[in-house]
This record gives sequence, structure tokens and C-alpha cells, in this order.
Amino acid sequence: MTKTIYAILLIIIVLALAGYWLFVYKSPAVNNNKTPAITNFDECAAAGNPIMESYPRQCNANGQTFTETIPASLNADGARLIAANNKECGIVGVLSGQYTYNENSKTWWFDIERNLELGDDGCNPACVVSDLTKTAEVNLRCTGLIEPSEPAGEKIRQLFTQKYPTYAETLTVRIAQETASHVRGTIVFVDGEPGGIFLAAKIDGNWQIVHDGNGEIPCSLSSYGFPNDMLSDCAAE
Repeated sequence: MTKTIYAILLIIIVLALAGYWLFVYKSPAVNNNKTPAITNFDECAAAGNPIMESYPRQCNANGQTFTETIPASLNADGARLIAANNKECGIVGVLSGQYTYNENSKTWWFDIERNLELGDDGCNPACVVSDLTKTAEVNLRCTGLIEPSEPAGEKIRQLFTQKYPTYAETLTVRIAQETASHVRGTIVFVDGEPGGIFLAAKIDGNWQIVHDGNGEIPCSLSSYGFPNDMLSDCAAE
């Protein structure tokens, strides 16, 4: 009788252990609640984890930091290829050798030699390539429709072309800060090589380059009325 009781108890214990094992390790509910591993910024952000609004942005999850991947910026040749392959720009005309880069809007502006069959309506078209979307569109730059930042960049590039004719076909002007009468930016004479800083001011209605180089910016340029933030890193003479 005693042996029978022990045998029954042993069977009960074995069944209980087997049931516990099945519940813990085989239960669909438990498996479905497992959190998927996070391996990149997009997965981290999608999971609702905190994001630091830096540049590039960062997301924290499970003690790890994931950094947002920023698409690489275009160089002049890459932007020109996008412009040359854009049908809308091709209908208006052919790309000339003149171009500028606007740091504010992150866009490349390639002048277009207009198709004569379209007539002359006084516009000065450009094929504009976005550094962010890698797409192109036409900006006719007609009277009253010209973006305020573009004419300054175009005129300043012409001034640099006159000053450094050897680099007329290769120099790039990038505008970093701009007001109606003052501009600060950088100039690169050959793509991929170091450039310099320039400042330009509109004097008597005409743009003039008042400083360019890779040395210190003299604080005396304040006499041209530059905003303080454009000369925040100037050096006293």
C-alpha cells in the first residue's frame, strides 16, 4: 500500500514539473512578448525611445546609443550629373559652366543656356539640385520670382571669376550667412581641395568682395556694417 502511494506521488510530481516546463518555455504568450532586438537608429526611434535632437540625431535604447545615418552630400560633379539627367531642365536648355552652392538651402544652382525656340521672356533659368533629396527642378528666376539668396551667390561668383580667371570653370561659391546687403561664405577653387572664407558687402547697390583668404578675419570689417554674428570670430588688428 505504501509503495503504491509513493508511486502515485512520484507521478504527480513528474507531471507537475512537465507542466511547468511547458508553460515557461513553450507558451506562445511568453514567446510573443519577447522584445525584438534594436540594431539601428530607425528601429530605436520606431520603438518610441528618447531621441536627442543633435546633428546627426541620436536615439538611446537598452543602454546603447544609435546615431542617425545622414546621406552623403553631393559634390559639384555629382550634382551636375543629376541636373544633366533631369528632363525638365533639359527642355529649358543646356547647362552652362556657371554654378553656385547655397549653404542655407543646401542646393546647387546650375545656369541654363536657354533654348532659343522658347523665346526670351527676360528670365535667367537655373537647374536647382537639392543636396538633401538628390533631385532637380527648374527655377526660371524671372523678375519678381528670384529667390533672395541666389542673385548674391551668382554675382559673387562672377566677381571671383574676374578676380581669379584661372579658376573660372572650377571655383565654387558656398553661402553660409546672408542678409540683404552682407554675405559670408566659402570659396573652393578646385572641388575636393581646401578653400577659404570670404565676406562680401553691397556698396552703393553693387556687391563687392571685401575679404577672402584662409587667415584671420579682421574685425575692422565691421566698418562695412556686417552683423555681429558674421564677425563673431574676427581678430583685432
